[in-house]
Amino acid sequence: MMRLASILLLLALPACAALKGGDVPVTMRLSPRFTPGPVQPAPTLTVAPVQARGLSGGLRYAYVDAATPGEIRQAATLFWEEPPATMLARALVAGLRTRFAAVTGPDLSLVADRRVVATLGRFEEVTGAGSAQAVVAFDVTQVAQGKAIWTGRYCATQPIAAAAGTARAAAFQGAIEQAVEAFVQDAVSGKVSAASC
Repeated sequence: MMRLASILLLLALPACAALKGGDVPVTMRLSPRFTPGPVQPAPTLTVAPVQARGLSGGLRYAYVDAATPGEIRQAATLFWEEPPATMLARALVAGLRTRFAAVTGPDLSLVADRRVVATLGRFEEVTGAGSAQAVVAFDVTQVAQGKAIWTGRYCATQPIAAAAGTARAAAFQGAIEQAVEAFVQDAVSGKVSAASC
């Protein structure tokens, strides 16, 4: 009898868990916007597909606890609508179009005077001491006639105001806008400013 009760109990526990359901997945979207400035007719630019290092390229939300900075974790129910590298490529194209007359992206890579090659290094939340920040960091090389003209590193952080997906997406959007704007200013001036990272 005891054995039968134990078996029934073991069968009932998974059934209860299945009826309860899990956390609802949340998919987040970024729509970076940039302020237009005086447009330069030249050079023409094309943005290559952005490469990503490690977990920065995944759809799952990545985070790092300041207490264990060597461990990158992934949230179980938070996801990006598209890979962060794709979001960065779109942001680079949008930012450059505010200041250059002819800019194409990875989906329409035409011959141009310069090619913009970027690698996403960080796209993660960093938490610690009751606060959280969105961190975006990438390296960019401008190439002309097969030679690197200049290379720069750009990054930005923005505070995450709440645990909701909307607040997290807003912080990452602000960080990507800030970092891309710094790159665009350098592209306009033709020289790399001091690294912000």
